[in-house]
Amino acid sequence: MTNAQLASIQWGVFLSVVFLLPQLLFRQLTFRGATITVYASMLFAATFLPMQTVAPRQSVQLVPFQWIADTFRDGQIAFDQMTLNVLLFVPLGAMLMFWGRRTVGQAALIGYGVSLLIEGSQLMWANRIFDVDDLITNTTGTALGWLGALAAVKVYARVKAVAPQRELVSAR
Repeated sequence: MTNAQLASIQWGVFLSVVFLLPQLLFRQLTFRGATITVYASMLFAATFLPMQTVAPRQSVQLVPFQWIADTFRDGQIAFDQMTLNVLLFVPLGAMLMFWGRRTVGQAALIGYGVSLLIEGSQLMWANRIFDVDDLITNTTGTALGWLGALAAVKVYARVKAVAPQRELVSAR
């Protein structure tokens, strides 16, 4: 993990605390509210903080799957960045499945929209890059998060259905 990524995590934790404290003080803190606040803080910190001092080589990257060539050129860093982009949007997909009652297609479309908003904002933000690969990986992460949450719900339902039967058998 790079120093910039560690700094982003630290900023995300700091912003989470700053935004959670008023909710806690005014007794408005709920699990859902806390989850959304922490996720939004971490998402903002990961995509915009810390401010980069060195301008990137380019401001727009429109070649799909360029991260593959970048992995061969730059090594593990490009692959790690792609993986982190996927993982960054997994919680959004899970939240949309659990609380939004959305389909996987709707969740992916919302993930794409949030990603497009972030990437578009990065065009105007100093020293950030609009990257089509980020749109692809973020949308994929949202869909994977939705599918993972669905799988968790189905496994939980199966375990819950089997558990009472075991209790009846052991009582005999």
